[in-house]
Amino acid sequence: MEIIAYHKRLETLHVGCEKPRAYFIPYENEEKALTGNREDSSLFFLLNGKWSFRWYKSFEDIEEDFLDADFTDTISVPGCWQLELGKGYDVPLYSNLRYPFPTDPPHVPLDNPAGHYSREFDVSLKQGKKYYLNFEGVSSCFYLYINGGFAGYSQVSHCTSEFDISDYLLDGKNRIDVVVVKWCDGSYLEDQDMFRLSGIFRDVYILERSENAVKDIEISFSVSDDLSNCRVYSATEFPIGSEFVLYDASGIRIAVSDKPDFLIDNVVLWNTEAPYLYKLIVKSEGEFIPFNLAIKKLEFIRNIAYFNGKPIKLLGVNRHDINPDTGYYVTRENMIEDLQILKRANVNTIRTSHYPNSPLFLELCDRFGFMLVDEADIETHGMGFEYKDTWDWMRWSKLSTDDEWEEAYVDRAQRLYERDKNFGCVIMWSLGNESGCGKNHRAMRRYIKSRNPDAIVHYENSHLEFKAVPIGENFSDISDVESRMYSSLDYTEAYAANKSSAKPFFFCEFSCSMSSGDIHKHADLIRKYPAIFGGCFWEFSDHAIRDINGGLRYGGDFGDYPNDNTCCIDGAVFADRRLRPGYDDLKIAYEPFECSLDNDKLVFFNRNYFTKLTGCVAEICLEIEGETVDKAEFDVSVIEPQSSAAFVLPFSNPGKYNAFITVYVRCMNKTEWSDAGYMIGFSQFEISETPEISAPVLSVPDYSVSRRYITVSCKNSVYTYDKAYGKISRAEIDGRNVLSSPAGIEIWKAPGYNEKERAFDCRSAAMECSEMNVISSEIIEEKDCLKIVNIVTIGGPSVVPVLKGALSYRFSFEGRVDISFTGSLNDKLEGMNLRLPRFGFVFDVLPEFNNMEYFGKGPGECYAERHLAQRYGKYKSNADDNFVHYVRPIENGAHFGTRWGKIFSSECGFEFRPLTEDSLLFNATRFGPHTLEKYVHDDELIPDDCVHVYLDYKMDIRGGRGIYEELEPERIWNHEDFTFGICIAPFLIDN
Repeated sequence: MEIIAYHKRLETLHVGCEKPRAYFIPYENEEKALTGNREDSSLFFLLNGKWSFRWYKSFEDIEEDFLDADFTDTISVPGCWQLELGKGYDVPLYSNLRYPFPTDPPHVPLDNPAGHYSREFDVSLKQGKKYYLNFEGVSSCFYLYINGGFAGYSQVSHCTSEFDISDYLLDGKNRIDVVVVKWCDGSYLEDQDMFRLSGIFRDVYILERSENAVKDIEISFSVSDDLSNCRVYSATEFPIGSEFVLYDASGIRIAVSDKPDFLIDNVVLWNTEAPYLYKLIVKSEGEFIPFNLAIKKLEFIRNIAYFNGKPIKLLGVNRHDINPDTGYYVTRENMIEDLQILKRANVNTIRTSHYPNSPLFLELCDRFGFMLVDEADIETHGMGFEYKDTWDWMRWSKLSTDDEWEEAYVDRAQRLYERDKNFGCVIMWSLGNESGCGKNHRAMRRYIKSRNPDAIVHYENSHLEFKAVPIGENFSDISDVESRMYSSLDYTEAYAANKSSAKPFFFCEFSCSMSSGDIHKHADLIRKYPAIFGGCFWEFSDHAIRDINGGLRYGGDFGDYPNDNTCCIDGAVFADRRLRPGYDDLKIAYEPFECSLDNDKLVFFNRNYFTKLTGCVAEICLEIEGETVDKAEFDVSVIEPQSSAAFVLPFSNPGKYNAFITVYVRCMNKTEWSDAGYMIGFSQFEISETPEISAPVLSVPDYSVSRRYITVSCKNSVYTYDKAYGKISRAEIDGRNVLSSPAGIEIWKAPGYNEKERAFDCRSAAMECSEMNVISSEIIEEKDCLKIVNIVTIGGPSVVPVLKGALSYRFSFEGRVDISFTGSLNDKLEGMNLRLPRFGFVFDVLPEFNNMEYFGKGPGECYAERHLAQRYGKYKSNADDNFVHYVRPIENGAHFGTRWGKIFSSECGFEFRPLTEDSLLFNATRFGPHTLEKYVHDDELIPDDCVHVYLDYKMDIRGGRGIYEELEPERIWNHEDFTFGICIAPFLIDN
């Protein structure tokens, strides 16, 4: 049988497909319909499982008698054939921007892999019944055969395709064959930032339906202006004898009618804080069809969005469907896990970047309480690229403006809207992502508005400054919100403060996981201005694929070309859903309360709009040096939404240093998404008194000088100082050596994923291989110490030194050593906009000195650019547990704001304190920066033969996109002269 190559024909989008309709599942009785578990329905036949499979390197290789060909393997459905690692079925390919094939629309490459899926199934055909085969997701297109007959063709990867296969079925055993093709003309509209995978990746099932059953159902509701009642109705034509039953959220039947028209008095509206769901059962033609009703009222009044009468804020994330083991296929359990993680992070909104998710996901969002920006399966990012990576703004919009592509655009809007129109969690319909802008988007909007004039349409590229404006077209009418990604906070604030701004402002993407400290500034701005609707953080999860050895892999690891390397590992959680450090920032920036200290009172503000802080208690701790010395609890669950309450502190200021009041707001009871006692957020207030610092009683130690070394003998320690290198080369505590190599200065770090350009520039100044050179040295015996002052330069081969200064050591008899550096950067660095990656002291200690303790910000890693989600305290860990296992190793594990730190074995150790600053950046790790750079995967790392202890003055901010340096001066590593010093002191452990 010859296959007509519809996937090469732009004019043919679907063959034999049913008209797009609302998602619903029929049941055989009301009891099962009320439970809503579709697999319990006898009218639902799931075809998931093992299918026979044959893979073709190219669609062109498929034989005319392919339906009779032998199969070579089996494959799991749902799934993606590239995840059958080691079988040669293509490879996972990660691309962010570029098409993985020549940009020549609508043509597809000849080397176009295809997979032939086949399975048998049994059906007991019933008279008066019809049978509909549903595919919820197939990438990128497929040809359908039932019992050897061609039944249809469809594309649009992330949307449902439904076929009436009644005339093809036999009573008893049947065979289904599906040929999936990797690329089709529609692939030009699916250039999303993700792994490019192929196959039947969502559920496949047959619905048995009555011959006269209604094919589509639309449920509408109209909430009164005073929000007191709601009319629930449907314009759908139902067969005579249909019945409609309405239930409240507790399962109590509240109305029955022979018409789909109800008036609910004292209606309970759905919101993210209390997601109340009514249920409507449609009884018709022997079917019982359930719909969850999330009744809400969302409206724009000028440039302010009101949700159920409140100026709601979207505190959201962008989320992809991705699983490291199954690719695009995510199970219901995976979805629940994601939503639980997001609920624990105080997230209330999800943008389905950049395609419709499974309808099961929308059911769960209704249930858990997440507002959705539901996005069409469109992105044409690669259209803008020209030779030499130049960018053509007009070409980017080519498909969005060409007449021949209009039908494909509208088809994707239709399939999005019609499937999801009855899900109340959807608050905006998004016309896709990063596809330029053009009249085809306007046609998409026109379709959605024709179906629902009140629908709110989102499209980012129709914003005010879109680059296509010079051609004389204004596209601002396309989107109902003024949307941006990664706009500066200054720009956003100016828009929000401008009284003539006509639309609510929405950050469809902002920040990223490597610069997650920026979430706090965004959240503050969102809350400050009524005209800012909210935003969605980029992004929820890493995209990574687990290889056959169990390691997580990213772009380029499978020999895929083109690829965008580590750009896919940028989530708030790892691909396997372990939490990344940026998750803490998401959680704390979005926390549902504010807390302030007003003299002897704690003032709580409930940020919720609809509910009290129900089930929450505030645990108030008085902490000194990280130890809780007193505590109390306040019942904050009584605070009304958008209201404040003050509580008198039950303890007074103890007048101590490192004294804090820390407030932990916790869930008292177990919930669907958290355990009892889960901390939803915290606030911390320092109440320290300035310590009275008494000068230490110091005395000159014994020392001897040889040609190269100075040996300094102290109370319980001996230091060997190398005059030639200006370093302490050996340190003994009670006769035990501690150092594995000489202590020194470090200016290099392993760059983060978004720092490649900056790291490249720094390498041009040889910073990654810099060495310290001693220009001169002087030994001074003072009355209380031995002092050594060196003039040093720091630089690498082939370039002039980047740094020059005075490095001094002060040794006292008690074993204390003060080390300080006063220096200046080469003037040329500022002119070239080059900053040091870091400056600090490093002590490489023997591996047994693995234990660490510190007073500073923790327990998670934190840096100058992101530390607000961590709290001051005393923390104990070790160099292994302190390490953050980023998929590709980068600088990690430091602790901003450290006031003292210790590293020790079971017998002895060193304590470190800052001399010239209030705090330092403290870290202990088994991996130095060159080791981190050497290995490209975390699971391949081999530890160094030591523990590196870093005591940093400053480190250049991590990340790139979304960094707003001007807002937080402590984040800037500038070019000014500086002084930084530390004190080290040995100690013994009393065993």
